[in-house]
Amino acid sequence: MNKFTTIPFLFLLVFIFSDFSSCQGKNSRPFNIDFNREAIILGAGTVAAVTAFAILKNNEPFTPEEISLLNPADVNGFDRGAIGPFTEDNAGDVLLYTAYLLPVSFLAYGETNNDFLDLTLMYGEVLLTQASITGIVKGTVQRTRPFAYDDETLMSEKTSTDARISFFSGHTSMTAAISFFTAKVFTEYIKDNTAKILIWTGAALLPAATALSRVNTHWHFPTDVMVGYAIGALVGYLIPELHRTRASDNVSIYPMINFNKPTLSVQIKF
Repeated sequence: MNKFTTIPFLFLLVFIFSDFSSCQGKNSRPFNIDFNREAIILGAGTVAAVTAFAILKNNEPFTPEEISLLNPADVNGFDRGAIGPFTEDNAGDVLLYTAYLLPVSFLAYGETNNDFLDLTLMYGEVLLTQASITGIVKGTVQRTRPFAYDDETLMSEKTSTDARISFFSGHTSMTAAISFFTAKVFTEYIKDNTAKILIWTGAALLPAATALSRVNTHWHFPTDVMVGYAIGALVGYLIPELHRTRASDNVSIYPMINFNKPTLSVQIKF
C-alpha cells in the first residue's frame, strides 16, 4: 500500500534532477526528456496513485457470512479450474522482485549507462502508471480471489481485504510492464537482430511465468493474469515510445528569404 504514496515523490526527485540537456541538442539519443511531458505524466500519475490508495484503503474485507454465500458454480467455466486452497506464491514473488531489478542492467551497457538518469525517470513513470492503474481497477472491481471459494482455505485468509482484489493480477502486470520497458529500451540502442529477438523472448517469458505461478497457487483466475499481462505490456512499451526521438526532431524546415525566388531550407541537427 505504501507504494502508492512513496513512488510519486521518489521519482519526482529524479524528475527534478534529471538531465534536461537531453532536450537540447542531444537528439542523436534514442529517447529524450521533455519538461512539460514529464510534468504531465508524473502529475497525472500522482493524482491516480493517491486515488488508488484512497479506493483500496476504503475496501472492506469479507465477513464470514459473505464467505458462506460464495459458490464456485458462479465462476465462469474458463476460470473455475483456478479455484483451490490458499498457497504462498513464493515463485511469483521472486519473479516480481527480479523484474524490479531488470533496469539496473542499463548500467552494464555503455550507451544506456550514459543515459541512465533519463532512463531511470522513464522507469519511474512506468512504475507509477502501472501501480496506479492496478490499484484503481483492483479497488473498483473487487473480484474475489480463487482461494476464497475453497473449503480448505482458512477463514482468516478468506476474510482479509486481500481476498477481494483478484482482478487484475498486479504481479503479472507489473512484471510485464518492467520487462517490456527494459526490452523496448535496449532494442532502441542495440542493432543486432539476434540480440533483439533474445531480449524480447525473455521479456515475454518472464511475465508469462509469473502469470502461471499466480494461477497455480490460486491467487488469480486465468482472466486476471491475461488482462494484467496485456495492460502491463502496453504500459511498458508505450512509456518509452512516448519518449522516443523522432526523425522530425532532427530536421528543421523554415523559409529563407531569397530576392530571386522563395525557397525552403532544411537543416539537419546532430
